[in-house]
Amino acid sequence: MSRFSPTDHLRHAPDASGRMRDSLFWQSVMPDRKLGFQAYLYLTNEGKAGFNIVVWGEEKRPIVLELVNGEIPADMNLDALSFKGLELRKTGFGEAAKVSYRSDKVEMDFTFTPAHPPHSYLDNPDGLPSWFAMNRYEQTGRIDGEIRAGDLTIPLNGMAHRDHSWGNRNWGVPQHWKWFCAYTPDGSRMINGWIWIARGEWGCAGYVVRDGVLTPIATIAQKGTYRDDMSQDTLRAEIVDTDGGTCLLEMQRFGLVKLPTKDKFGTLIQEAACTATIDGLTAAGQYETHWQQSYLDHLVESGATR
Repeated sequence: MSRFSPTDHLRHAPDASGRMRDSLFWQSVMPDRKLGFQAYLYLTNEGKAGFNIVVWGEEKRPIVLELVNGEIPADMNLDALSFKGLELRKTGFGEAAKVSYRSDKVEMDFTFTPAHPPHSYLDNPDGLPSWFAMNRYEQTGRIDGEIRAGDLTIPLNGMAHRDHSWGNRNWGVPQHWKWFCAYTPDGSRMINGWIWIARGEWGCAGYVVRDGVLTPIATIAQKGTYRDDMSQDTLRAEIVDTDGGTCLLEMQRFGLVKLPTKDKFGTLIQEAACTATIDGLTAAGQYETHWQQSYLDHLVESGATR
């Protein structure tokens, strides 16, 4: 049974609270160039919207950091969206989405082609917490295009990942989460995982794709290591899927970008671009952590980072 309606790739109507939030995300990690890329868009039914493009590598400062905020009309949908230089076309589940952006500093054009049907976190045994979203799909695929910033041209031509979630997120509920995606260069192995801790309980979600067959994740046994500022360094995830299959993902950061949300909870999202292995096969991916800044400050100030 599909968890999606035929229009879930579009903007969503307000829920019973009278509010709604959609967010869309694309990423690709290029280990041969030691670069990570992501683009993120959110918009609410009230018209508030924001968009970012980030390219980062081994240096402390991102190579590209474009942040855009503004408003989007209520009648503008996601398959024909224009927002302050951003153009989004063809967001359907099986379609090759086309994304472009123009500003006086950055130009970007790419096509994302999905490699498998979208996966809903509602299909994982732990489900999808209501504080996070009403529904969410994750999908791995391929990206083709480029980013231009000044004299720099960055090709986008490899494996990639996207997601789309909808619902009103309560940022103050989660105590921590780890989100990750990883893929081999040929796409024979693809993983998406999410581990969350909230209200003293924890759960997980995601999928494993082996040779084109997607299987939801049942459990993730994980061990992360961190640097002195509590930014993530490595991740070892022992994954069991709902068919009883096992998978070992190991990730090693080569680049990090910190993205504070500046909300009242001091939420900090940190994105690590990583080399990886999936059951010993060479891979690459992205490893995200969510924290509240005051907690990280306490760990660092009290010397409790290790």
